Amino acid sequence: MIDYEKRLVEVDEVLNYLSEENLNKIPEDIRNLIKENKDKNYTWKFDEKKELKEQDLSKDTIIILSYLNMEYLLNEEQKKLMEQIYELNEKKQIEERKEKYKVDEIFKNKEATNQQINEIKDIQEQSIIEYKENIFKRIIKKIKEFLTFGRKIKK
Repeated sequence: MIDYEKRLVEVDEVLNYLSEENLNKIPEDIRNLIKENKDKNYTWKFDEKKELKEQDLSKDTIIILSYLNMEYLLNEEQKKLMEQIYELNEKKQIEERKEKYKVDEIFKNKEATNQQINEIKDIQEQSIIEYKENIFKRIIKKIKEFLTFGRKIKK
């Protein structure tokens, strides 16, 4: 994650708008970890007039919020549904990329750029990764590593 301290500012600000009931579902040590590690010089404000999806949130902030949502706010049935949605979205993105960069057609065209070839390699690697570990599980793993690292620093 790039500038994760700034992303924690955004996460903390969004969490301030949760109901007290939902906020209390997130462990206090996690909330404290977010507050202690956020960038003290960066400010970001939640616009109450806009939906969450309309806020100017970074991709990393959305990932962290998604993790907190899945881990602490959703019940088991909701978690299973969200996992299915994440998997379908990932498959859809991979298929769209495959369609966009048709391997046979690119190699027929002698003017294929190195960028297109590199993008094809990325798609092939993602296809392999898809069967090993889906993106949601990778995101959760990264966030857990981040939170564990923060706890070690705290001690």
